[in-house]
Amino acid sequence: MNILIIGGGISGISAAKVALGEKQDVTILESTPEPGGLMARIANCRVGFKTFFDEIRDNKHLTVISDAKIVKAAKKDNGFVITLSDGRTLTADKVIIAAGLAPYDPVEYKGKRVLTSLEYDAVIDQRQGELPPDFNKIGFFLCVGSRSKDYPLCSSVCCSYTLREVKWTLQRAKPEITVFYNDLRFFGQEFYMEKAFRNTGVRFVRANSRYFEEDEEGVTVRYYAGGQLKEERFNYAVLAIGLRPNPQLAELSRMFGFSLNEYGFVNEKSPLQTDVEGVYVSGGALEPMNIKDSILTGFGAGLLSVKGPEVPAKAEGQDERLYREDEPEFVLSDGDATTCLFYLGTEDPGNGIFYEFVSSKFIEAARNLKKAGKAVYVLTRNMVTPSYGEVVYEEARREGVVFVHLEEDEAVAFDGNQVRIAREGRELTFSADKVIRFDDYAELFKDREYLSLYRSEPQIRWSPTKWGRKKYHIGFIRHPREKRWEGREVLGALGEILLDKEEERILPEVNEERCSGCGSCKDACPHSAIEMLIREKQLAIFGPVTSSGVPIAHVKEDTCVGCGLCASTCPSDVIAFSEKPPAP
Repeated sequence: MNILIIGGGISGISAAKVALGEKQDVTILESTPEPGGLMARIANCRVGFKTFFDEIRDNKHLTVISDAKIVKAAKKDNGFVITLSDGRTLTADKVIIAAGLAPYDPVEYKGKRVLTSLEYDAVIDQRQGELPPDFNKIGFFLCVGSRSKDYPLCSSVCCSYTLREVKWTLQRAKPEITVFYNDLRFFGQEFYMEKAFRNTGVRFVRANSRYFEEDEEGVTVRYYAGGQLKEERFNYAVLAIGLRPNPQLAELSRMFGFSLNEYGFVNEKSPLQTDVEGVYVSGGALEPMNIKDSILTGFGAGLLSVKGPEVPAKAEGQDERLYREDEPEFVLSDGDATTCLFYLGTEDPGNGIFYEFVSSKFIEAARNLKKAGKAVYVLTRNMVTPSYGEVVYEEARREGVVFVHLEEDEAVAFDGNQVRIAREGRELTFSADKVIRFDDYAELFKDREYLSLYRSEPQIRWSPTKWGRKKYHIGFIRHPREKRWEGREVLGALGEILLDKEEERILPEVNEERCSGCGSCKDACPHSAIEMLIREKQLAIFGPVTSSGVPIAHVKEDTCVGCGLCASTCPSDVIAFSEKPPAP
């Protein structure tokens, strides 16, 4: 079978990995000179993409055509005939649309000192050598080209990317850093990162309007915060640019016949399927998403292309490796209340992972109460509504739900049904018949092992659903969010299972008698597949025989991928393979 993948970014490469693993012939069409997409433009992700792509680069079933543009596509029998701009003709049984996203170009703001996030990434790239001599005060500005009249969606990744640019900056220098935001939309462990950066002096400012005036020595920024118009100077201003649908999607839609939604992204007939038979979709062609979800949807689209759309229905309920937990029931009884107030805020960074889930639940409940004739207020620290969630958020505002956005220096106090917001120069008091708080629902989420919180970033990026080799998280237990993702996650998990074949894995063995329990193997393992267990060991000390607990390395079979890194780092040579492991 011939599978054509349009787009050589991380999502397209992920789809190719699954198809190639099933010995199918794959052609990747990339419109630029090299595969890589947006991921390869990020300095700290460039090597990761290369490593990922190198695993399939020399596969005999793979063909990569760069600088490729499709000029014609026609349905023929059960497949497609595609004509390229250079006159070449290709045939494909299945097609995967993985055309990715297009960064917004803020030409109205850009300059030598007003940089887009991608331009700034090149400045702090360690390959560039020395940083500018006046690298003393940096301002980051979120939501540039997103959440606007001409593009109402949230770009989903800008806050996370900015947080990492702050991290990479602080690894190279110690400038004064300020982050200007509308809402801080972080995910998983990023709320811990935010807290750590705040503790080291990074300043966060909620500001609605911005004005940039650049000169040779810096940038003057005017913004409205704390009830006042303020002015501040920075050496550099960094614009977190939004991600929009690739303009190529419109032309591809016309040629292949699949439809787009009102925002320019591909319509899903069902998870990862367009409304044209045999044409699947992944990554940023669906909506703005991060790298881990691009890989996830790539795995899923690759699976569909080789196994067909009937596979997920057959697998669900039969494959015990697919692990899900039902989301908790969100019960809200307003009784006879005529005024309801929701407080969307928490001081516990561990609860931050639930912002997205609780945001959607609070908005849904608030809209229903408003339609029932209630007065409804939503007090927010962070309204996390990425991608299409922003549209629902906007609809709630238009329906009359009143959102009050708390600024950094504003404190909230609760006294029964009285809610007081105070800062220097402003005090607001709300009296509500019913007060519903974020932390009231924290107990619903306790004692669950959420993959996006408990697995590290590299693990969840490259293995987007795998908790262990016998457990692949999907739905609420992977990451609490909109239900539309669960169907995609089922497909992604099945694709990941297909890649992760048991017979290809050889596990290392530990000589427990010689193991000193130093832990070097545990520290080196990138998959957290080694744990230190305490073994009772008899000791003879000047006569009596006693026992004592000593640490011993133990390989967790469900998590180990057999890469061999533990064996290569063990100082005592007590970890070995009975056979030579496959190359990592």
